[in-house]
Amino acid sequence: MSLDALEMQLASAVQRFNTLQRRAASHKEPATLLSRSLAELSTALEDVRVAQEQIVESRQRIEQLQEQLRLQTERYWQLFDELPEPYVVTKPDSTIVEANKAASALFNVSQRFLVGKALSVFVCEERDAFLLTSARVAADRSTTEFVLKLRPRERAPLEITARVSGDSTALRWQLRQHTPPRPRADP
Repeated sequence: MSLDALEMQLASAVQRFNTLQRRAASHKEPATLLSRSLAELSTALEDVRVAQEQIVESRQRIEQLQEQLRLQTERYWQLFDELPEPYVVTKPDSTIVEANKAASALFNVSQRFLVGKALSVFVCEERDAFLLTSARVAADRSTTEFVLKLRPRERAPLEITARVSGDSTALRWQLRQHTPPRPRADP
């Protein structure tokens, strides 16, 4: 039963009660009025009891769903955090929203301090091109892969292959150490 239906039933019960109260005030048929009043009160109490049971049942379902959501969120974070490659989620402007442990190790910055920091501050060269690529991927809802040079905190710069995909709300960055293609040996 929805809250609107319960509200309508309650309004109807109050209206019936007011009618019975007016009749009782006129002192006509007091015995009949008393038995009708008790019957109406019994029906109203049963309606309230049923509504209360439904509310309790709904609350239990909500609590179960909240627990399931909590477990799924926990499982997501565990999987995300344990990915072996650095993985970062940013806003289109490169502000880091999420970073896993591998990303924390790559940037040499604690995960909690990475969140809120711009990924672009770690880019050594062509920061404007990096930001333009980020904006293009967000606008086009595309995926691209490119090589860039990152400078982790208090470490030497690294060449990284970045695979980025996303949309106007979030970009997902998979980062790995760049390995140049090997030259082909001619037979």
